[in-house]
Amino acid sequence: MRAVRGNVSELFVSFQGEGVHAGRRQLFVRLGGCPLRCRYCDEPESLVPVAECRILGPDGLRRRPNPFAPAALDAEVGALAAAAPPLHAIAVTGGEPLAQVDFLAAWLALRTDTLPVLLETAGILPVRLARVLSRVAIVSFDVKCPSNTGERARWDEHEACFRAAAAAGCEVYVKMPVDEGTAPEEVERGARLVADAARGAPLFLTPLTEPATPRLTISAGTLEGLHALASRVHPDVRVLPQLHKVLGIP
Repeated sequence: MRAVRGNVSELFVSFQGEGVHAGRRQLFVRLGGCPLRCRYCDEPESLVPVAECRILGPDGLRRRPNPFAPAALDAEVGALAAAAPPLHAIAVTGGEPLAQVDFLAAWLALRTDTLPVLLETAGILPVRLARVLSRVAIVSFDVKCPSNTGERARWDEHEACFRAAAAAGCEVYVKMPVDEGTAPEEVERGARLVADAARGAPLFLTPLTEPATPRLTISAGTLEGLHALASRVHPDVRVLPQLHKVLGIP
């Protein structure tokens, strides 16, 4: 059998910018490649595999060529974690990490450190998600509203992913990116879906920003209206901008 290899875009330590654990210091493992092309994507360089991985540590930036073997990734993550404590978790992000599920599963299976894994995923690949849930402590999902992604609706895929993570006993929270053009009926449908399929999971309305700036693309009035609408069908709806955009950090 051919050895599995993966494409890693970046390794770095920063503060989590979204969701329940915003503000906590985490080690980010960004995998390259994504099946979606959301109009608002803030990591376009990770939409496709990259030739080199950027590794940002206490001693500065260095680069390592792709692809990675699972053991090579584990060694790099272990060295970075040892050099940059304290850390709350390993945040696996993208791109879409589940696009490389064979590589992700192989790496997670050989990890030996005790830091919990936070998986950031669009929640559109339920069969692949099921393969890694036993090794994931926290799952951060998105609800993809077609009115601002430009993609087709993914309601069924979202529901299957939410139910799988909840059944596996993972900590779950859900983000819904919103802007001035987000359709209110999609916000209501997404909020109802989270309330039904991920019971107990908070829902974060995440105001989108202009490219490369922290300037919001939604007015306070529109955001207030969407929050009120979602709150009628979900008991725990919160508004949180992307902290890393505000702070100007990765």
